[in-house]
Amino acid sequence: MPARISSVYVAFVRGTRETRDMSTPTAGPDQPVDTASHANAAASTGSGSTRKLSTFLKISIILLAALTVASISLLFIGDFQGKFERVFATFFVFAVFVGLTALDTRRELKSEWYAPVALIANSYILALLLIVTWMTPYDPFGLGWALLWKGIVVVGVTRLVLLCCQGLLSMSEGKAESIGRFSFVTSMLAVLSGILFTAPIAIETFNITIPELYWKIAVATLILTALGLAITLLLRWFYGAPDRESARAAADARRAMMPAPYRGQAPIGQPATPQPPFVQNPQAQAPAPAPASASAPAPAPQTKQGPLLPWPTFIDGRPIPARPDGQPDFSVPGAPLPPQ
Repeated sequence: MPARISSVYVAFVRGTRETRDMSTPTAGPDQPVDTASHANAAASTGSGSTRKLSTFLKISIILLAALTVASISLLFIGDFQGKFERVFATFFVFAVFVGLTALDTRRELKSEWYAPVALIANSYILALLLIVTWMTPYDPFGLGWALLWKGIVVVGVTRLVLLCCQGLLSMSEGKAESIGRFSFVTSMLAVLSGILFTAPIAIETFNITIPELYWKIAVATLILTALGLAITLLLRWFYGAPDRESARAAADARRAMMPAPYRGQAPIGQPATPQPPFVQNPQAQAPAPAPASASAPAPAPQTKQGPLLPWPTFIDGRPIPARPDGQPDFSVPGAPLPPQ
């Protein structure tokens, strides 16, 4: 009886354990976990959230919105005649601003000062062109042309000033302090010149006459800018002399290490045979052969030349005479025997 009870208990425990093993899922060895796919999915979902807008782009968007509101206010203040040209010019100005901002966003990482300067330049272009677009008096025949050439002048001059500042300030990086000072002063003069020459385009739309003294100051500022640019270039050339010398020495060293081209030399004692000039058409340019002269000696047959020997002499040291072919005449009485 106890043996039967113990066997029943063992069977019950074994059945309970098998039922628990069947109900609990386990990961087999042939089911690897794809960690790489999970990592890639996490990276792909997180890359979009980690990318943030730069400060330059944020401020550009805010300025674009603010100047758009300002242009709407100019719509109610200015002359609405020629609305097609003005609206089209506004869209064109916005497109130019977006293009320049996208270009400057890619270049802002090259230097710390470029982003704020480019932002000021683009905002100046946008504000000035919006004023010109909505405040220019209506002309049924010349409104579109006036907006076009004014926009080209403003954009061209402003971007030229920006490029000039970029070139001057990058030229002074890592150089003497005097170059940096002249570069900064020249950049400021270039910015002032650009403003003085482009601001009257918008000022004249309010029927304000620009005095002659204003243009004299603008021209004087431009001349000072040219002077500063010339001095900066001269200083850059002077302080860059050691760099040029080192580059020239390195080039000479590389040239000296290059193998010299092979040139064939004539054997010792024999003159080098001159090469005939190249003739494209030998039949047309070759001269007619001269008639053979009866008195000219016949050329001797060429023999295999050995090493050059001293000219044979008599016993008393006198050289023996030569034959017509230039060889020693050993048939003369008293001459030594010819070499074998």
